[in-house]
Amino acid sequence: MKNQPKESPQIFLCYARKDEKPVAELYKKLLDAGLRPFMDTKDILPGEDWKQRLMNTIREAPFFLACLSNNSIDKRGVIQEEIREALDVWRQKLDSDIYFIPVRLEDCAVPVTLAKFQWVDLFHDSGFERLKMAIDTGMERLGVIRPVRLRSEPLKNLTEEGVKLMLQANDFYHVSWYWMGKGIPHQYEILRDGKVVFDKTTDLTWQKSGSKGRKTFDQAKQYLRDLNKHCFADSNDWRLPTLEEAISLMEPKKNKHDLYIDPVFDKQQYWIWTADKVTAGVAWVVYFYYGRCDRNFLDGYYYVRAVR
Repeated sequence: MKNQPKESPQIFLCYARKDEKPVAELYKKLLDAGLRPFMDTKDILPGEDWKQRLMNTIREAPFFLACLSNNSIDKRGVIQEEIREALDVWRQKLDSDIYFIPVRLEDCAVPVTLAKFQWVDLFHDSGFERLKMAIDTGMERLGVIRPVRLRSEPLKNLTEEGVKLMLQANDFYHVSWYWMGKGIPHQYEILRDGKVVFDKTTDLTWQKSGSKGRKTFDQAKQYLRDLNKHCFADSNDWRLPTLEEAISLMEPKKNKHDLYIDPVFDKQQYWIWTADKVTAGVAWVVYFYYGRCDRNFLDGYYYVRAVR
């Protein structure tokens, strides 16, 4: 599976059976982020000793997520056994290790036995980004390097707070909001007679150039339809990048063209549309000329650099 690299650590998901639906959604989000979660209903095969598999995975997994809700805080049975086993594992960890992470699925009490651990509220807009940041930090402390998987589904109400958390979680550079960001180690390769740039690090293919002129948001969508209609570079699934994808191209230093982007890309598209919106009439734009991103009305004029 593309988003489940073997070198990524497993993340054990502990939960009450009544919370299976929201935990399954969390499982998918973790997979989409390039991580490898473990959920009993998805990863234990028919015929396996399910209880032994659970305990073995808890002992082997670098991360344990205790998914808390009003359904689970007073629940007896297997969930308490899993938590006790995880606490025993935690006692053998280094003080600097991030292992046991309480994840509140809704506004609920945190058991006293778990209150020593900083929890994350998944029901807040920034909840998943904070969780991802904790896991990424934990992996960094363990010396784990994994392929970078960026969010490809556009958001309809991406707030400034959410963007700042995303920058920190991915160590992306922003001249004002996260100037200490180092970016990611891209591995670019020019393909299709110089029409596209493939990034081995993120598994994304970009237009090397892009639109020749600036366009409104609606005109940008028409530009994409034309690319796909004519199978630009032998592909018909070109789209606008999410802000997370677009700003991943941001470099912490300017290139020879005075832009914060690798010179492998054409210098003309110095600011580009993204698919992420703040409201119905406002979208995020990435400015490679200024080293930042910002919100702009859909009737503004910016370039398009398509991705797939």
